[in-house]
Amino acid sequence: MRVALVHECIVGFHGSERVLAALAALYPEAPIFTILHDESVLRGTPLEGRDLRGSVLHKVPGARRRHRLLLPLMPYAVEQHDLRGYDVVISSHHAVAHGVLTRADQLHLAYTHSPARYAWDLYHEHVDPRRRAPIKRAALHRFRGWDQRAAQRVDHFFANSRHVARRIARAYRRSAEVVHPPVALGRFADASAPPERRARYVTLGRHVPYKRTHVAVEAFARSGRPLTVVGDGPDHGRLRGIAKRHPNADVRFVCDADEAAVVAELRAAKALVFAGEEDFGITLVEALAAGTPVVAWDRGGAREIVQPGVSGVLFESSTPEGIEHAIGGFETSGVSGSPDTLAAAAERFSADRFADTMRRRVAELWDRFAEYGPPTA
Repeated sequence: MRVALVHECIVGFHGSERVLAALAALYPEAPIFTILHDESVLRGTPLEGRDLRGSVLHKVPGARRRHRLLLPLMPYAVEQHDLRGYDVVISSHHAVAHGVLTRADQLHLAYTHSPARYAWDLYHEHVDPRRRAPIKRAALHRFRGWDQRAAQRVDHFFANSRHVARRIARAYRRSAEVVHPPVALGRFADASAPPERRARYVTLGRHVPYKRTHVAVEAFARSGRPLTVVGDGPDHGRLRGIAKRHPNADVRFVCDADEAAVVAELRAAKALVFAGEEDFGITLVEALAAGTPVVAWDRGGAREIVQPGVSGVLFESSTPEGIEHAIGGFETSGVSGSPDTLAAAAERFSADRFADTMRRRVAELWDRFAEYGPPTA
């Protein structure tokens, strides 16, 4: 079974790249086809030294810095990948990777992090309603048409959560098998004997608007409760500005935390606070692995990770008032799960479980495909 992997743009090493690395570990001989990639960001990662093959856009000057501007050209670029000579093509998809062209004797499996959110679910947030932006609107309209047609070329979809499976059904009218992404739990192996919990809460992630970290900072700055904000990004200045507006705020920022520092912050926190909607939510699983409860918005993947009352609290409204109410309830009632219980709950999302499931399912799907051919529906 000759396997090829397809990914979109590797310009950082985040959640989708960690999934790609896990797939690459299953198939060490498989080349990795990309729209474009920056090999400097792969140094020290499991993808360093792998056979990466960029598309026609890979050599465009400045493409790595401004890859989002190339979206209108990405459907064309992904269709130029020459995948002849491979039996199974596995695409790691959150934009266009599922659009590769395969033959009738090739099996195409798409592991989908999400249909492109800026073109579907977040379209009205992405396109400012106060501006006409006719070119941007027309480009995304055209992209949605291609995206839906490309999805019909996939033989089998995997989704990283039930939430994303529903998005796939809505956008593509296709069913998807849920296989949760791998989470590196080994870093938290000693979470069963946590240090003394501090009084501080923590929120963790890139500082971008859709993560809604600004809502958590506003809630904690107003109440005076202690919050540590770990991460950096384009929204960072805005977050500091919110904290400065409140004289009684106790908000601490940690911008350059390495993995060891992140583990330490999670293990010592009273709870992780997460105000955004994630397709899955690896950070939430990491908090549980550290034996730390989670206070999160009742949307997206959080519903599949957090067991209310046992491992955390889910709040209905991602507003400062909604978070303050949830924190008040958490401080009054707490959770019934011990650090050991929380760490055990995280095992559902281990890297080993992902590897075992994907290895088995790819082999089963290939055997069925080789015997019966592509599905007729």
